Amino acid sequence: MGASFDEDEEITSINVTPLVDITLVLLIIFMVTTSVIANPEGIEIDKPDARTGRPLDRTPNQVVVKCYQDGSFAVAGSDARLDEAALAAALAEAARGDDVQGVVVCEETAPAGSMIRVIDLMREAGIKKYGVATERPPSAAG
Repeated sequence: MGASFDEDEEITSINVTPLVDITLVLLIIFMVTTSVIANPEGIEIDKPDARTGRPLDRTPNQVVVKCYQDGSFAVAGSDARLDEAALAAALAEAARGDDVQGVVVCEETAPAGSMIRVIDLMREAGIKKYGVATERPPSAAG
């Protein structure tokens, strides 16, 4: 007949197959989680606090883009209003320099989507450093 199992015998071997299976599943879960954390969907914005904002240091490698309420844009140094295509061309031209920094200045009533679109156009043009300029709130007199 078959081998009998005596309840008093010691177990001298460990079945490691379930341990390996669990370890591999945990490894896959950690790998997927890490890749999701490392590649966030949002755009990071270096926006100074309005109360502690510093004056903008002008550098020759800086391009300042203004957003207006009507959805148009302008590059600092020129009052000509640009549409999105013309702004993309201007940013591509400005990005040809070394270590170019972009600054976005939006009117308070400008749509937030305009600011995000300008940052997106800067990134597409190759400008890796950018910031959002703010104004200091008026001090409370009294």
